[in-house]
Amino acid sequence: MKQRLKFIGLTALGCCFAQSATLTGANAWLEEECAGDNGQLETRQPLPGIFTAGGTQVVLEETTLDDIQRLFGGTVQESGQRRWVCYQDKHENRAYWFISYLPMQQGRVSSLAITPLADHNMCGQPGKPLHVTGVTLPAPGADLTVINHHFQAAIKPGSTCASLFHSREAGQFTVLNSVSYRFVHDHAVGMMFSQVTTN
Repeated sequence: MKQRLKFIGLTALGCCFAQSATLTGANAWLEEECAGDNGQLETRQPLPGIFTAGGTQVVLEETTLDDIQRLFGGTVQESGQRRWVCYQDKHENRAYWFISYLPMQQGRVSSLAITPLADHNMCGQPGKPLHVTGVTLPAPGADLTVINHHFQAAIKPGSTCASLFHSREAGQFTVLNSVSYRFVHDHAVGMMFSQVTTN
């Protein structure tokens, strides 16, 4: 039963990654799931479901896009089965995408993507500094050696992507956290981490 739940949860996470791919202006790497040997790497390293943005705690699957909009302004956008709000961070040369997959999350934030600022189309300026902290993961710019060490993984040099997941039981539910990286010359150029709870 646990394996079945894990499969369902990973399918749901895959949906979130693929569906969020068509967000206007998002980096092209969001359009492709990471297949092959690097597609579903399990890690014992816990992945974050809570972080801080602009000094306010964000809890995946609890904090809503409306909450984010109230904090930073901007426009909540919708296309098909996903909603999102995104912001430029010129100081860090990044764009932050808060994403919700509608059938499951109904406006609750399920993913945070960090892409190069060059792919910020339709992302606005936050109404206050959007400094993101508490993400206990290697950030864009990290090299492959650092990422492999952090996750105790063996992602091969020359890889263009990797997706890792961690699952844990929470009562009658299974909480699945995942992180996806895109690489250029063995350095992370973008990432997205997500959370899905299944029963």
